[in-house]
Amino acid sequence: MKKNQTGERIANALEAQIHACDLLGSPLTKAVLEICLENFKADGIVASLTRGWVGDPLDDNVPLRLAGFIHFNALGGDAGLAPHFESCGGVFAADKKPDLARAVLACFIQHEAEARRFFRRTPQTNETGRAGILLLGFSEIARRTELPLRLREMGASAGLNLLFDKFNYEIETANGPVTWGAADSALTISTQWRGAVPPPLQADIEITDRAGCDLFPVAIKDAEARRALEAWVWGDMSARRARLLAALSIADASPPELQRADAAGWVAAQIMQRPPRQTTVLYHSIVWPYLDVSQRMAIESAFAQAGETVTPDAPLAWLKMDHDHIQSFSHLSYRLWTGDNGPEGEDVFIGPCHPHGADIELTEAFDAG
Repeated sequence: MKKNQTGERIANALEAQIHACDLLGSPLTKAVLEICLENFKADGIVASLTRGWVGDPLDDNVPLRLAGFIHFNALGGDAGLAPHFESCGGVFAADKKPDLARAVLACFIQHEAEARRFFRRTPQTNETGRAGILLLGFSEIARRTELPLRLREMGASAGLNLLFDKFNYEIETANGPVTWGAADSALTISTQWRGAVPPPLQADIEITDRAGCDLFPVAIKDAEARRALEAWVWGDMSARRARLLAALSIADASPPELQRADAAGWVAAQIMQRPPRQTTVLYHSIVWPYLDVSQRMAIESAFAQAGETVTPDAPLAWLKMDHDHIQSFSHLSYRLWTGDNGPEGEDVFIGPCHPHGADIELTEAFDAG
């Protein structure tokens, strides 16, 4: 790709992410990226860091890598950055943006080599708010199969959502408030299930086994890896940060099993080997757009092959809280193979949802009222 084409795509990616920050309510991250965009157009340090990027800057989340590195340094005690970050005890004010700009650019200039290394990390927030949406899928699969669940998460990051049953939930529904989970949990997930009336949640969802994979799993015992995970959460989103810290405290006590593995090969191995008297649930949240076409095709092929061998005593489910590509809307759906419903299984679309788990709009087809 020609240099000017790469530059145009990076600028477009920054502009798209700035717009997303507006929609998602992060004025601080928006300001950081506006500073990056202005410096990029002026052929400054940001241009030096990003112009040689190989791949699609939007799909590869180049803007989030820039913002993540700045937050990483703020969390590390950068005296110029920290006063602007709520996560560091500071506060962002629009009239202080010139001060923020000086601190952002100084950080990139002074730590250029570290920035280039950081950019090799994959942005991953391990957003536990998504558990409030995934819960509906887990409950429905458990209800329909009447079996314990064997959980397998693709793109698990630190594996925090594998511990969904150890969280407490406060859910607003069309039928009024619903609570579920561990009332004494360090983490309470609040979410809204709008639209159609949801089916009653299973009182108890038994988990027989839980494991996940990621190309770059987060070792939460490693201080730098843990700080990087915190850095991907935008610095003015205090509720998201509080959820992450609470979930990390739960994971410290019950660390999930994680493997460093390519998604396609790992998924195939997990869904082809299904122990009896439990339902194997392969799930993922906001992962699908980051897989290349060959990986997606391999995973779909693995499910097609596995679907031909499903038996009633070992059902298979594919639960997705995801979207088709970066700029599309996320939604919750699942495909269930019971051994009695044919090799193609049954697709159930539950509804469009917020990517961080704030709410879901249940479809009328899912109405249990």
